[in-house]
Amino acid sequence: MKFNFKIALYFFMIVFCCILFDLYAWFKYKNINFMMLIIIFSILMIMLSIMLIYVLKRYMEHILIQLSEVIESITDMNENEVFSVLNDDMLSKLQSQVIKLTNILKAQNRRIKYERDEIKSLISDISHQLKTPLSNLKLYYEILQDTSIPKEEYDEFNFNMKSQIEKLSFLLESMIKMSRLESGIIKLTPNKVSINDVCLIAIKQVYKKAKDKNIEIKFNIAEDIVLSIDKNWTTEAIFNIIDNAAKYTNNNGTIVVDSTKYEMFARIDIKDNGVGIDGKEINSIFKRFYRGEGSENEEGVGIGLYLSRQIIEKQNGYIKVKSRLQEGSIFSIFIPC
Repeated sequence: MKFNFKIALYFFMIVFCCILFDLYAWFKYKNINFMMLIIIFSILMIMLSIMLIYVLKRYMEHILIQLSEVIESITDMNENEVFSVLNDDMLSKLQSQVIKLTNILKAQNRRIKYERDEIKSLISDISHQLKTPLSNLKLYYEILQDTSIPKEEYDEFNFNMKSQIEKLSFLLESMIKMSRLESGIIKLTPNKVSINDVCLIAIKQVYKKAKDKNIEIKFNIAEDIVLSIDKNWTTEAIFNIIDNAAKYTNNNGTIVVDSTKYEMFARIDIKDNGVGIDGKEINSIFKRFYRGEGSENEEGVGIGLYLSRQIIEKQNGYIKVKSRLQEGSIFSIFIPC
């Protein structure tokens, strides 16, 4: 049962008034002199003061214990702590502020833990990704030190070494983009931009790769859609998806890019008739460094789609994917108008 200081105080005051009234009536009835009345009244006041001091002491002990528990929960960062509500207005305000501080510190603690786990995961992923190309470079370097190997083999190993250097350079560049975006070093700066211009820039960046595989890229230009977005980073997001489509579309395939404006958002569809994605993998393709089954022979490190989702989500948008094996995929980007 909770102790209520106000109720206790009211109770003692009522009892005291009743006793005082009864004494006054009794003294008047007995014709006891005024001096005796003052003495008895003083004794009662002293007794009442002692009782009030005792009650107040108990009450303050109760409050201090509760506040001590609150402070202890802050220092321990106990996420499941539930605080009882104090009835006293002034002290309940103090408790409210302390609890608010507790919630802020808990949120900061959760964020720090999440960031620490992300850093551990990132370091593990980076070390894993760098291990293979660095091992290959070391192997090719040792082989090329042998001057007795035939020229054809020398040229082949030299070409492979150059390819590994390019892969390592691409990996490092991608990881720099990812880390700068995740850490908030780069802030997305929205400006009024034509989505048609953004799509055309992204398509031009993929053009050579598509041409080498005789892949046709169609851009169905509709009405000019103007959005408040970061032009460079949104171009990066769209490029990564079109580039991914070009990787997994066979020779003589087709990639179609459409843009549509609705009342509340704009939609960009990137459709290909490539190899498609297994349904069980769709939820994983946006994970950092994820490489799907059968992608071992394709260039890339599994960062592109992850970056695309991060960029679009930072602009309050999202990406949906529909895909069927051996039929192709549709990546739909939704961005608020």
